[in-house]
Amino acid sequence: MARKKEVPFLRGKIENWAAGVIHALGTINFLFDKSTEPYASLDVILEYFGTKQSTTSQKSKHIREMFKLGHFHPDFTIQSIEQDNPFNNMQIIDGFIVPKR
Repeated sequence: MARKKEVPFLRGKIENWAAGVIHALGTINFLFDKSTEPYASLDVILEYFGTKQSTTSQKSKHIREMFKLGHFHPDFTIQSIEQDNPFNNMQIIDGFIVPKR
């Protein structure tokens, strides 16, 4: 984030940005889904950083948009989620997504 022309974390509380980073990475890695490992509730993150849900969500959205983060992002997806990526067995041929087999 520090390499961006406009450094967003210079404004606002550092706790809000830290919670936003964890929320952003947790969101793309299904951290808040009880059926996955690891799992954590949003309340745990909010309590740990002492932040509010709306502020944390706003910072998270800003971070995800800034870095174009989404589910199964190749640089920020944890290994256990990457292994379950449904696109691992797919390829694009002539603009169509088809199984590799």
